[in-house]
Amino acid sequence: MKPEDLAEALRLLFENFWIIRKEDPENYTFLRRHQVVLQKELRQRFGLNLIVRPQYIQLLKRPLHLEAWMGEVGLNTPFDYALFCCCMAYIEGLEAETPFMLDELLRDLDLMTPEEMQVDWTNYNHRKSLVRVVSKLGDLGIIEIIQGQADGFEQSEANQEILFVTTVQGRAFLARAPQSYTEYPTFADYWQDYQASLNLEGNQILYQRLMTEPLIRRTSENEETFIRLRKNHHHMQDYIETNTAFYLELYRDYAALTLEQRDLWQVFPSRKVIDEILIQLATVLREGNRQENPYGEIILSFDEWALFIKELQKNYQAYWSKEFTDMNEEQLSQALLKRGVEWLLFTLTPTQVIVQPVFGRLIAEMREEDGK
Repeated sequence: MKPEDLAEALRLLFENFWIIRKEDPENYTFLRRHQVVLQKELRQRFGLNLIVRPQYIQLLKRPLHLEAWMGEVGLNTPFDYALFCCCMAYIEGLEAETPFMLDELLRDLDLMTPEEMQVDWTNYNHRKSLVRVVSKLGDLGIIEIIQGQADGFEQSEANQEILFVTTVQGRAFLARAPQSYTEYPTFADYWQDYQASLNLEGNQILYQRLMTEPLIRRTSENEETFIRLRKNHHHMQDYIETNTAFYLELYRDYAALTLEQRDLWQVFPSRKVIDEILIQLATVLREGNRQENPYGEIILSFDEWALFIKELQKNYQAYWSKEFTDMNEEQLSQALLKRGVEWLLFTLTPTQVIVQPVFGRLIAEMREEDGK
């Protein structure tokens, strides 16, 4: 398998939850053609299993540790996610390619949703939440809408004549536990059993984390991780730069993969305006000359953070889109914190914003073009 083919295969498998044959036959055929080589490479190098089925191909990516940004599927509220889980429980009870009506789903949801949710389908917001969930299930390829429009239920609880069907790959969406979930008294018991079942080598863990996480941060608990990274740096760098689009960057306080071509990957910074503003904020913070702790972090109180947001608005607001120029200080602060936490640029405590060392490598330079 040529290095450029391997690089493309790794991009497809790591950037997508799965490749569904009916939706993407060209890439499915490409991966299927290299199935044997890919399964061996992914198992040996990354400790990951490649699942190949007539309907789909999936690289089983399971987290080695839990972070707040993991598991995001694009829903809006905790109520949405609770309904999503209940819908998945209903779908898990059906065979693949089983048709069902919306009214059947509603009856089961009434029985299985927790009492504290107080689901009421006469409530417009509850119906709207379910429509978001059903639409997301369709987007993810877990179900298909055969007849009717889900949006109709949003307008009236009487609009329940909507026919769905489960997909073959939908049964593979939820992670499988080493034994039945009912055997675990707590989530901690499940997590311990799950971690023990992975049976990964040290370098496999590093390759996995580099490909699936924005970065690896150095902390007091993982000094041995950075000893291993430094020891294997040249070998890992050679493999990554030969067989992927990335460059391996290893610093004292973090390790990350970077690349020049942003269009085909989910990366930071993207072409979103908010990412440009975060880079401008990094420039403002650098000019503040704040002292770092031993792990390269800058600790700010929320009052100190607010002062930097004011400085950011003063220096750069003229370059922003209307969406952000119309924001007040608090709205802008929350938008930047949310985006920054997603990419591990910041971590939050009840009283502090902790700026991560990777944020210090970003800098903005505003250039004038055509006199503007």
